[in-house]
Amino acid sequence: MKQKTLLATAIAAALMLHTFSVAAQDATPAPAADQSKAKALDTITVTGSRIRSVDVETAQPVFTLSRQEILKQGYVSVGDILSRITASGSPGYSRSASLTSNTYAGSATVELRGLGAARTLVLVDGRRWGTNADGFTDLDTIPSSIIERIDVLKDGASAIYGSDAIAGVINIITRTDIKGGDANVYYGQFGQGDGTKQQYDFTWGNKLGKLSYVFSGSYAKDDPVWANDRDFSRYPNGPRHPTDGLSSFGPGGLILNDPSGNGLKLNPGGDPTKLGDYHAYDRSVDNFNADPQMMLINGAKRKSLFGKATYAITDNVSAHVDTAYTERTANIQIAGYPLGTGTTGLSLDKDSYYNPLGSEQGYNAPQDVQFLRRGVETPRMTKNTLKTYRVGAGLDGVFQIGERNFNWDVSGFFNKNHGDVFGTGNYNLLNLTKALGPSFKDSDGVVKCGRPGAVIAGCTPVNILSGWGGLTPEMRDYLGVNTNGTYGTQTNGLAANIGGDVMQLPAGLVQFAAGLEYRREAGYNRPDAFSQTGNSTDLASASSSGKYNTKEAYAELNIPVLADLPGAKLLSVDLASRYSKYSTFGSTTNSKFGIQWKPIDDLMVRGSISEGFRSPTINDLYGGQSQTFDNYTDPCDATFGAVASGNANAIAACRAAGLGANFRQTDASGKPVDSTDSQSNSAFLSGSNNKLKPETSLSKTLGFVYSPSYVDGLNLSLDWYNIRIKNIITSVTSNDVLNDCYLRNIQASCGMFSRDANGQVINLTHTLANRGHRETEGYDFNVTYRLPKLSFGQFKVNLDTNYVSKDNATLSNGVISYNAGQYSTWRIRSNANLDWTYGDFGATWGVRYYSGLKEDCSYDLTGGAECGLPNYVSPGVGITPKRQVGGIAFNDLSVRWTAPWNGTISVGANNVFDRKSPIFYTASSNSSGNSSFVGNPSYDIGRFWYVRYNQKF
Repeated sequence: MKQKTLLATAIAAALMLHTFSVAAQDATPAPAADQSKAKALDTITVTGSRIRSVDVETAQPVFTLSRQEILKQGYVSVGDILSRITASGSPGYSRSASLTSNTYAGSATVELRGLGAARTLVLVDGRRWGTNADGFTDLDTIPSSIIERIDVLKDGASAIYGSDAIAGVINIITRTDIKGGDANVYYGQFGQGDGTKQQYDFTWGNKLGKLSYVFSGSYAKDDPVWANDRDFSRYPNGPRHPTDGLSSFGPGGLILNDPSGNGLKLNPGGDPTKLGDYHAYDRSVDNFNADPQMMLINGAKRKSLFGKATYAITDNVSAHVDTAYTERTANIQIAGYPLGTGTTGLSLDKDSYYNPLGSEQGYNAPQDVQFLRRGVETPRMTKNTLKTYRVGAGLDGVFQIGERNFNWDVSGFFNKNHGDVFGTGNYNLLNLTKALGPSFKDSDGVVKCGRPGAVIAGCTPVNILSGWGGLTPEMRDYLGVNTNGTYGTQTNGLAANIGGDVMQLPAGLVQFAAGLEYRREAGYNRPDAFSQTGNSTDLASASSSGKYNTKEAYAELNIPVLADLPGAKLLSVDLASRYSKYSTFGSTTNSKFGIQWKPIDDLMVRGSISEGFRSPTINDLYGGQSQTFDNYTDPCDATFGAVASGNANAIAACRAAGLGANFRQTDASGKPVDSTDSQSNSAFLSGSNNKLKPETSLSKTLGFVYSPSYVDGLNLSLDWYNIRIKNIITSVTSNDVLNDCYLRNIQASCGMFSRDANGQVINLTHTLANRGHRETEGYDFNVTYRLPKLSFGQFKVNLDTNYVSKDNATLSNGVISYNAGQYSTWRIRSNANLDWTYGDFGATWGVRYYSGLKEDCSYDLTGGAECGLPNYVSPGVGITPKRQVGGIAFNDLSVRWTAPWNGTISVGANNVFDRKSPIFYTASSNSSGNSSFVGNPSYDIGRFWYVRYNQKF
């Protein structure tokens, strides 16, 4: 009903405005503009509208980044380029998410308005680029060498483009009309000598009679950055707390069930079979720092080929074809697997040769050993290779009926993503069971599995309690298992569009666009057969697949209402509506109303109201469920939980659950945790839900563009936006489940987990669901000023700022989470640039500013240096102590020279002053998995130097 109401209201408004315009203007039609075919061919389609026009100014707020501006930056991948725009939130998945080993590993995504990558639609030349099964577009599958410009539509556009365009649209326009070629070489690295980036690309284009074509090829390689080489990632809880957050899993076995009950740790260089070579476990000394084995930023390679061609069949009809191939490989390393009784369910058998409490050591009452040991000899590595194939083709043309111009096109495209995830460093649980079982030293001096006279053929017993290097190559070969899963998506699309002039009004031509579209989405994820059995230490997941299709029809109308009148140099309205029928959930109609008003030539006022929707993705519906070891803080923990800060709701609920005032969350060794957000000791469960419904949204914008004629080269714009999304598809975190139960008394959440005999959280499940709604609101402000040319050069100033006034998530029970200014939602994000050109020389200075943020306190919960707001009250939750992190600015500098041989050399540095990024203790648990360390990946991790050479032919 709301959809029909919005469209009806928009149409009524347009008709009233038109009636007014007829009364206000002379009834004599204005002289018809030149309706020649040549003019029709000169029109363009602007991002945010399907109507072809000669005017690039529209009612939609569009931010454009040109190729020339991109070349002045120090970034070369599309992911890095787009992550720096002010409308972008902290990425949901980034190359700093080292613990990600699934199909996302190595991906680069963008989240306009911070609303999630699946709510940002990515187009290339106005057509959808392929996504993964979760609806994310890996931006690094798009080669930057083909970019002519990037349009960022900061408005909802489901009425124009269909699903997913809730937060906005990124439209990458590829290069065309090239005569000749250019080549680029880029090389850079951090001041620490790591993270080297290099890219080489070549583009050639020409026009031969009726045929024009463009071809491009590129290769890029990014070296990794290791966690041990940065202060903030060298230790799990950062440089201020180097002994906190360490793991009880390390080299040298830890016996959990020793006679003393305190735990015994193997002495360095000790014999693991001799109990005398162990000492009482002391976590302050014996815990292990696994971060040095981990990558802070993973390594990656990208290869791409791109080509497109246009052939003029007649003066009015053209054929076009485009094709692309990209291959992106990411390599990720994390610490060796934490082998233990809790993580595998296995113990070292009492009759094992390597058991220091076993029969082989002469004990009359031998016992199995419950143990912990990290597989430090074999760090876990993931190699994720994603190949993208794309082909598109179509016909387009123009024609006339009387004095009216029309354009049409029919097209189709095929986009296929195929990925392979190869992993090492996990263990075969079937072999591990045998290797930890009975074993003995045979007469030949070799330790063998089984018992004398009953040797288990092919089995290698494992000295699981040994120190670093104690797992010999033979043991590792027997236990090790490689994983090799495949995944992919396929998108097929067909479209037919027509547009043109409807009628002449006193204020101008009424124009329209209409079309039909069909799209089919399919995806799959196939872990290898052994992984699906659950007999590997890799988290169990089942094979999944799904598909759906949509049939759509849309219409768009631009009505000029007033023109060339006092107070109304221009007044026009835009109407659009799209009907979509999905094979999964049914049909939906989404409409949009926009208005453009110029009271004077120098000022344009624009506004819009639009409906949007997002269909559940393939993985949302059919992705199955998988295990995960989550980081969480138990609200009932007496030191770090909500009860420690005096939250009355938590205290009452925890006592009612039978947890005493001294209850502590424990780590894998059974010892109390020493920091917030510690990893679970058992696997939790997350996954899909085939009962999901689409998200719906309502977006509003209102703003102005001012270009004063008395100040040549100055342009200012200010736009307000408000986006409200209903039926949010989301998976709450483990912390959300526990906080909902103990802080908000939501009984449904209390049923999503259980506790073991010691009170520890187990069996927690957090699958996807439609949960409440979310609303974000803010302002975009932009100033560009090209100063008058001076004797010492031309200057251009640009300021682009986003201010978030509201970002609230409301759960189904009405509890509101206020996110603006917290975690990874900056109140203010601003980019300022000063560009100078003098003859063949030029320089650009840029400043990127991020305002301060709040996060939950991890230390000093009652107040102190790292908890400045101990009495902070979250509405509906109660006291939740907060830590205020200050704002930060990064400065970038580049200088360039264009040589006489048509080559340009650029040298620059990002973060030229080497600013240190702030620490965020809750980064790994509150930033959607975008980082595995106590830092936000949107921030710089050091000074980055680079040199770029461009040669035109």
